[in-house]
Amino acid sequence: MVHESNNINSIIQLVRNGLGISIVPSSLKNSHTYSELSFLDLDNKFSTDVLLATPKSEESEITDSAVSFLLR
Repeated sequence: MVHESNNINSIIQLVRNGLGISIVPSSLKNSHTYSELSFLDLDNKFSTDVLLATPKSEESEITDSAVSFLLR
C-alpha cells in the first residue's frame, strides 16, 4: 500500500501512525517534536533544487530584493 501527500502535516501524521517513512527537510526536526518520531541525519549526501515562486504578471521591489539577496 502506498500513501502520498503533498502536505507536510499529513506526511508527519502518516509517519507518526506507523504508515511509512519520509524524506523531509531538516528544519522539521525542531518544529515537529513527537515521541513517536525520530529523525535520521542523511549526512548531507543529498541536495535539492529550490525555486522562488513569484507573481507572473507583475514585477515588484520585493521580488527584486529577494533575487538580489539570494543570488549574491
